[in-house]
This record gives sequence, structure tokens and C-alpha cells, in this order.
Amino acid sequence: MTQFRFLAAVTIGSLSLAATAFAAPLYPAPSPQGRADATCRSQHVAMNSSTWELCLSHVTRAYEWGEPSLAQQLAKAARMANASCLDEGYDAATAGFRACVDHEMDGRSQLMILGDDSSADNVAQAE
Repeated sequence: MTQFRFLAAVTIGSLSLAATAFAAPLYPAPSPQGRADATCRSQHVAMNSSTWELCLSHVTRAYEWGEPSLAQQLAKAARMANASCLDEGYDAATAGFRACVDHEMDGRSQLMILGDDSSADNVAQAE
């Protein structure tokens, strides 16, 4: 009976160790900046532009806060702000364009929802 208990304990221990090893991710989770990079690219924000820098900084911060839905919204806001400022006639290579994009993103981010998209908690109304 003692031998059976020993074999059972070894078997259960081995199975639990194997399950833990298989459950571990193969690759480490990407950093917040790596996730932000991918999110800004998915919104077609041009790399090496002032809009890219603003997108990357805002979206990285959202991922650091654990707010992936906010990160997606901020990346979309960066794309929309870029288009809006170009429509207003700003030259993308000027400081005025960067200020315009920053202002547009700031205004759009005031209306974004934190947390679960279905929560309907508006940042502007949060206590």
C-alpha cells in the first residue's frame, strides 16, 4: 500500500509539473511600447512623424495603465487628428501641425471611455 501511495504521489506530481510547463507562454508578453507600436501601425499612423510620436506616447501610457480599449481609442484618435489637421491645411513638417494634432488628440481623449467599452463610464463624467 505504501508503494502505491508513493507511485501515485510521483505520478500526480509529474502530471502537475507537466501541466504547468505546457500552460506557460512560449514567448514573453510584449512590452507596453511594443503593443503601442503595433496598435498605432494598425491605425495606419505614419511612422517617424509627429503624429506617430504622440500616438506612441499616449497609447503606451494606456497599455501601462492596463486599459487596452482606451489604447485602441487613442490610436484611432491619432489617425483622425492627423487627417483633421491635414484637412485644415497644416503642413505635416511644421510645429503648427504637431500642435494641431496634440490639441485634437487632447480634445478627443476627453470623451473616451475607460475600462470595458460596455460600461458607458465617460472620462469627462468620472468622479
